[in-house]
Amino acid sequence: MNRTRTTVVAFLATVAFGTGAVAAGSTAFADDTTDAPCATQQAHVDKATAKWEALQAKYAAHPTKKVKKAKKAQAQRVIHQTAKLDKCVAAQTS
Repeated sequence: MNRTRTTVVAFLATVAFGTGAVAAGSTAFADDTTDAPCATQQAHVDKATAKWEALQAKYAAHPTKKVKKAKKAQAQRVIHQTAKLDKCVAAQTS
């Protein structure tokens, strides 16, 4: 149980940091074009986060081992996509 809490806290911290970096980056480099350099990565992060939240709700309603594994896998996908987005934002600021 303690390992799960640590993982969840790390995940939420990563998402919060990524969201803050994206918010700061998007306002700093806002322009009228819709083809922002990191738009694809942001879309991937949004989609992965939405899926993770759906799995959270599903696990709360039906706590099975299969849903728990899916939730854990989706959390890793969100972390991966957030890292890619952070890398893209960092490349834009350089």
